[in-house]
Amino acid sequence: MKKNQPLTHSFRIISRYTILLTACFVLPAGLLAADSKTSEKKQTVLITGSNRGLGLEFSTQFAARGYTVIATARKPEEATELKATGARIIKLDVTSDEDIAAMAKTLDGTTIDILINNAGYKTTDMTRQAMMDTFSVNAIGPALVSEALLPNLKRSKHPKIVNISSRAGMLTDGKGKGGPYSVSKTALNMVTRNFHSRLSKDGFIVISLSPGRSKTEMGGWEKAPNDPKDSIARLIPLIEKLTPDQSGRFWYLDGSELPW
Repeated sequence: MKKNQPLTHSFRIISRYTILLTACFVLPAGLLAADSKTSEKKQTVLITGSNRGLGLEFSTQFAARGYTVIATARKPEEATELKATGARIIKLDVTSDEDIAAMAKTLDGTTIDILINNAGYKTTDMTRQAMMDTFSVNAIGPALVSEALLPNLKRSKHPKIVNISSRAGMLTDGKGKGGPYSVSKTALNMVTRNFHSRLSKDGFIVISLSPGRSKTEMGGWEKAPNDPKDSIARLIPLIEKLTPDQSGRFWYLDGSELPW
């Protein structure tokens, strides 16, 4: 510095060096934050029985929210609306051991964050075959599908199994309506309790969830009070916000807890 050079000139030099040093330390952090956000993986959800009704609406709305959706259908070639959602479609009849094994093989190494056992069957016929068919879809199917996909779910940091049940399966309700359907949903609730007892220590959240009656083939079309779009729009945030202390319990569309 020349003699008698103004001090302000020195301050300008120091300030320039300060800005450069700040940029060296601050910018990389900002870039790392951007990279972290960019590399954040979308969650993957698998939904059974997705070719119509609530399953189709689940697939549509999860896809719209940015999830990677794996949707199952008994006849994928006929699932035109499901294909339009952009979901990955896998053939699955939940009553078929061969289909379940093939699905597990196809998805080997794939992380699944949320499994929604939605496939269902309803009849009021009190015959042996009707009882067996209903149990096979509504209770045995979810149990075996969940079991087959445990390796996929264990790859997730926060795995969730959501069994779509019904208030018709409540023992404490005392009405006992619905024939084989209500009995099968009671059995499904025990499947939920069983998997919760086995898996909650490993970080799993396992619940039964009643969506209420919606205007679907199973829900009763025009007699049902809820529109599927509205129902699913309420159910997805509930599923997203599930916490470990809510596992092993029975929940309703409005977020209230139901008795078994």
